[in-house]
Amino acid sequence: MRVPPVYRRWVTCPEPRPQASLRLFCFHFAGGDASIFRLWTTQLPSFIEVCPIELPGRASRRSEAPITHFTELIEKLAGMMRPFLNQMPAAFFGHSFGGNIAFELTRLLRRAGEPMPLRLFLAASPALFIRGELPPPVSHLPDAEFLARIGTRYRLPREVLASEDFQQEVLPALRADMSVAESYQYTSEPPLEVPISAFGAEGDPEVSPAEAQAWCRETNVGFRLRMLPSNDHFFVSTERRRLHQGIIEDLQGLAG
Repeated sequence: MRVPPVYRRWVTCPEPRPQASLRLFCFHFAGGDASIFRLWTTQLPSFIEVCPIELPGRASRRSEAPITHFTELIEKLAGMMRPFLNQMPAAFFGHSFGGNIAFELTRLLRRAGEPMPLRLFLAASPALFIRGELPPPVSHLPDAEFLARIGTRYRLPREVLASEDFQQEVLPALRADMSVAESYQYTSEPPLEVPISAFGAEGDPEVSPAEAQAWCRETNVGFRLRMLPSNDHFFVSTERRRLHQGIIEDLQGLAG
């Protein structure tokens, strides 16, 4: 079935694999874009077709207005992904901000009676229901203060934050995504009938091992936690080999 181009703006597929038995939809961290998964499209096995999600307001969609509210984003994503989810089995991978999107998208699909992923992969993403007081909002702050807070929170180098490329290419999307994250409110629902694989970094300043382990309470059908030897919250690139190994182990045989 041919999917209209408007859907392809959201669901990219850098390397189509007609013989694949499963699609892996990938959701980036706040301020990121689909390009962070570019190497995944060739490095994962042929039975997996990698489909990175590209949100408006960044990269190839820079001219489009970004979405700034969590509920609006999830509902729009569900509509844009529906044609793809009806074609073949799927799994979701989300890093940090993207992990919460993948999780809540799965719960929305369940409420709507739509096809759900065979497995959820959540990396550097805390199970927010166990958190007490959340960090104070930052999305409304002036650029300098916003970047200072973000840099401290995620241990980002000053030279990166001060670079012209970052401030022109990343800052608008990062501010929009932080606004989305700050509008999110967790509500209790029954655990999913979808297995969850969580990845954490041993020295991540943003997500503790307990917050990664707590995802076990959101599934009834299997959970696995892998802690990686990293101090980097953004280990989606630096620990790519270990991430791929875990994904392959947990997807092997699921789609037949």
